[in-house]
Amino acid sequence: SADMRGRIILFNRAAERVFGLPARQVIGSSVERLYPPGNARKLMSLIRSEAHGGKGRLESYRTEFLTYAGEVVPISLSAALITRGERAIGSVGIFTDLRERLRMEQRLEHAQEQLRVQEKQTIVAELAGAAAHELNQPLTSVMGYAELLRRRLEPGSPQHHAAEIIVSEAERMAEIVRKIGKITR
Repeated sequence: SADMRGRIILFNRAAERVFGLPARQVIGSSVERLYPPGNARKLMSLIRSEAHGGKGRLESYRTEFLTYAGEVVPISLSAALITRGERAIGSVGIFTDLRERLRMEQRLEHAQEQLRVQEKQTIVAELAGAAAHELNQPLTSVMGYAELLRRRLEPGSPQHHAAEIIVSEAERMAEIVRKIGKITR
């Protein structure tokens, strides 16, 4: 909490932990030391602005807090003017440190990305397995009939040579199908 001149008059334990100094060292100093340069005035302007209701309130506004060590901390701020009658006599701000929440969101996003990659790999593996299975059936027939032809044809004839090429190429294709099948594992 601060008076209308921006002097801090109340600083609780949670604020002490985030800021890094005890209340006794903060009370009486300017509220501007709690925010990056220019932010305190901007926030007060927003509290009073018509865009935010003009009723001396600001709710769940995402901004930044500045620790004593100079670390910028993302926060969600709800603030209001303290009034006596119609006259503003001070302000109060309640903030939520968003660092842990942002870390969790980042971890969640990373996990979701890993799931997307894993799903793609699963789809590729399933597709490879289906392709290998579907190719195996006609390939077995081609190899069987080519071998049958090769045995029945006279060795040395052009037809026998063609049947040997068909068997050889079908065996090469069978090896490729086996490799595709391994992708599923």
